Amino acid sequence: MHLRLSRDAEKPLREHFEELAARGTGLLFLLSIATVFWWSQIDPLLEGWLSALPSSAREGSVTIYDPHGWMATRWSMIALMALITTLPFAIQQLLSFSREGLLPSERKWVRNVTVGGGGLGLIAAAYWWIWGYPFAIASAGDIGGIDGINPSYDAVLLFEVGIGISWWIFLSITALIGLTLARLYSLINGDTIDSFRIRVHGTILFLWWLVSPSALDGVWFTLSILLVLLPEIAIRWAPESILSDSARAPTSIFDSEGALHRKLFAMCHCEGACPTVPSSTIPSNLGLVETQALCLDPEARDALLDKVLRHEVSDLIISGCNGLPLPMDFRQSVQSRNCKLSGLNWLDSPSQVQDRESALSELVFSTID
Repeated sequence: MHLRLSRDAEKPLREHFEELAARGTGLLFLLSIATVFWWSQIDPLLEGWLSALPSSAREGSVTIYDPHGWMATRWSMIALMALITTLPFAIQQLLSFSREGLLPSERKWVRNVTVGGGGLGLIAAAYWWIWGYPFAIASAGDIGGIDGINPSYDAVLLFEVGIGISWWIFLSITALIGLTLARLYSLINGDTIDSFRIRVHGTILFLWWLVSPSALDGVWFTLSILLVLLPEIAIRWAPESILSDSARAPTSIFDSEGALHRKLFAMCHCEGACPTVPSSTIPSNLGLVETQALCLDPEARDALLDKVLRHEVSDLIISGCNGLPLPMDFRQSVQSRNCKLSGLNWLDSPSQVQDRESALSELVFSTID
């Protein structure tokens, strides 16, 4: 049994492929237009960049030793500029296509990584081409220069290295932001072997293998290791779960038989009709989330299901009812996570605040005993 979200709709697999094909066709059409545009503009762009290089690299010292390689490099630059041009439309299509099948935290993660990570990656890559790469060429000329010998630069290698490093910068920043946000949204745990973390690293390394030029073959393995190490080092200092939501994660408790329990208490206000307790009086071992009306708010149910998944909840307790009024899809999704759904029926059983607080305390002590 898979998770069923409130936005899920029964559709034949053919309709999903047709939607994907329609979005892909629009993206390819826009990419074709962008390619034609940059094909007509690439020569002035390359000449302008070469003219901005240090004097040692622009005064007749840039040579094309391999005409065929130069044509391939030229088309690589055209493809790179076309991809950058169509990136906003590609991000919009990705977010629109994936929205219905993602949990709230996953949806926020995809949006922030594609928009924030992609934007910062492009800014860093542009900085590399405009300032960083010319400075690196000037520094290499000053350090390795020999008096009386004029350096000669291979135009193909010059642009291949620039393209390769710009891709590496873009992918490293995307991986760094992606893993940092995943930790902030509780999408990854503290384990070294985490499935979400492995998927991110695997995707980044595959893309790096796909786009890295032959000019960087000698340092490809080193740069690949850095693609993994730098984000891993950065997330060690990232605070955990501060962006996930205002929910309190449950504490793991072992019962007398050694079974592990992680209980989450969902205090549903039932549109103001259900009795509640002050959140400060709820035992700290219980996870806590407040919602206005689970039965009426599909987004609240998706968010609660997200918490059950992220916090590995074993017992979900609803305050106002016994859980049966909730939609069948939600209850089946909770059960598919090996989580027991129950309730306290406060809406049908009027009680004093002290009685409700005692009932919550019994939830913890019954597990310990």
